[in-house]
Amino acid sequence: MPRSIVFVIALAMTIAPPLVAQSHPALSLDVTLGGSSGSGGRQDYYDSVDISAEVTLGLRQHPERALSWLSAVTVGRRSPLEFGDKCVVRLGGGSGCAPAFPTFSHLGLLGGGEWRRAATAVRVLAGPAFYAGGGASGLGAQLHLDGAVGFRHLAFVAAARGSWIARVSGETLRCHSLEFGLRVQ
Repeated sequence: MPRSIVFVIALAMTIAPPLVAQSHPALSLDVTLGGSSGSGGRQDYYDSVDISAEVTLGLRQHPERALSWLSAVTVGRRSPLEFGDKCVVRLGGGSGCAPAFPTFSHLGLLGGGEWRRAATAVRVLAGPAFYAGGGASGLGAQLHLDGAVGFRHLAFVAAARGSWIARVSGETLRCHSLEFGLRVQ
């Protein structure tokens, strides 16, 4: 009896490391950068050339499955890429320069799903976010869709994001971005 237990333990020790190496990681970190544009608001904002950056920390609930629930925390920033002064003359009744679309940072808690097959992954996430900077802060929602291709621990990511922001001043803004970057998992 003791020899069979020793044999089973020895067999398990030789098989377990390869099985662990084949498992998918549950935690991932995305860093992306890309272009952004916005609309809405009470003022006649001009649409500037904007850049957006995002860092997303994701946790898969069942990393061994092809389709799994995913929870994520995301932090991002949207700001103009322009340097120096720029004046876009208001059309219509107003005089002077139109204000630039607001810049802001956000913190979001997202949930959704991730589908993996071989070296590819697709994610769809949505959830609430807090937005601050460039005027009054506000709460809103973020929708996130991305695709990744690469290796087990490093992948290239393309992400599309949409945001809806209700500022405490009553102003409503919408933003969308297309970003590219890396995923470490």
